[in-house]
Amino acid sequence: MLLVLLTSCSTTQHLDEMSSQHPSVAQIFQQEGIIAVESTYPVYWHTGQGWNTRSLELIESAQDYILISTFLGVEHPSTLPVWQALAEKAAQGVDVYIIIDSSSNFQMVPVTNERIQAAYMYLRDLGLHVVEYNSLSLSNLFYIPKLLDRDHRKYWVVDGQTLVVGGINVNQSSLDWPPGIGSVDTMAELHSPGATQEVVETFVATWNSYSPRRIETDRFPVVQELPPSDKTTSLYLIDHYWPSHAVTSTVFDLFSIYAQQELWLIQGYTFLTPALLDRIRYAVDRGVTVNVMLSENATQPKYELASLHGVLDIIDAGATVYMYDDPEGSHLHGKFIIADRKLVTMGSINYNLRSETLSRELNLLFEDEQVAQDVMNHVDDLLPHCRVITREEAQSFRSLRSWYNYLLMQVWG
Repeated sequence: MLLVLLTSCSTTQHLDEMSSQHPSVAQIFQQEGIIAVESTYPVYWHTGQGWNTRSLELIESAQDYILISTFLGVEHPSTLPVWQALAEKAAQGVDVYIIIDSSSNFQMVPVTNERIQAAYMYLRDLGLHVVEYNSLSLSNLFYIPKLLDRDHRKYWVVDGQTLVVGGINVNQSSLDWPPGIGSVDTMAELHSPGATQEVVETFVATWNSYSPRRIETDRFPVVQELPPSDKTTSLYLIDHYWPSHAVTSTVFDLFSIYAQQELWLIQGYTFLTPALLDRIRYAVDRGVTVNVMLSENATQPKYELASLHGVLDIIDAGATVYMYDDPEGSHLHGKFIIADRKLVTMGSINYNLRSETLSRELNLLFEDEQVAQDVMNHVDDLLPHCRVITREEAQSFRSLRSWYNYLLMQVWG
């Protein structure tokens, strides 16, 4: 909670200063050491089951190596086809390396208290290379920032050619809740030698920080040619690592000053701080229409209670809140920010304190009308299943229990 108090104080003065300088997206990111790289246009998988089918196809096609980083990776009937397909590929000589965050030790079957086993030991028994990111050891209890350092990224690299980034875990909630459907979430698949090289390097560095068995970047070559027939665009790879490369705040600031007409924030949960709310107010005060889409059907009551508690603050900041209720009962877990139907980012970043600070995050960011329109088409598909939350309804969400969970989720959610 001390971390919350130290980081949630806000001022919009720096936004005024940024805006007055009229910087381009390239100039803003150049200051962070982030440069645009060439990329094909993304192909999207918007459900857990859709991505599950595609991931099995990518595994089958792999010839050299597969790198996977997932926040949550569990041993469950819904995930076994993926794990077993990877084991079969490894037996054929394909190198398979997997990073799974230690949060996987605390997963439960949705809407129950039934624990699900993390996949580390199971994957090692299958003969796969796997490492646990930042084990929740007793020694970390004496240094809270270290304890809260979590790898929230979800990405795949296949044969140095295919890069996939998004929000879908290899767990039961993502792939198969409700059964046969999974969450409403997104993985974006593309070809980009520059971005893929960066992801390979960050994977190797992360692996070597937590495994006694070191690996070298040159073991995972990246194909430098793009498919000749594909139309290309530019992307910025947002790889957030606090404090040495803390870039999520810059992303939030960028969208606050970039939007002139319309700003969309899409995510399943909202655990907002004063600083995050002030960015919304800043856009609203400049005449921007700010829309926030949240989701029903949370997999655990604590997430829903915490998220609903903050809806009143969003409305009072001037935004319109849409609540998505999937016809099949799926949870909307996708994470997008879209400004003026031109600037768009997608990946693992939530609009919350943890994504802004201690969590490792990975997003793709495009300044491209076609990419933004593709994402808005997805939003348009979701809107018929949304209702607008009134201020009166938002007030009804407030309770002592919701407030307690709201505070808890600031550092845990």
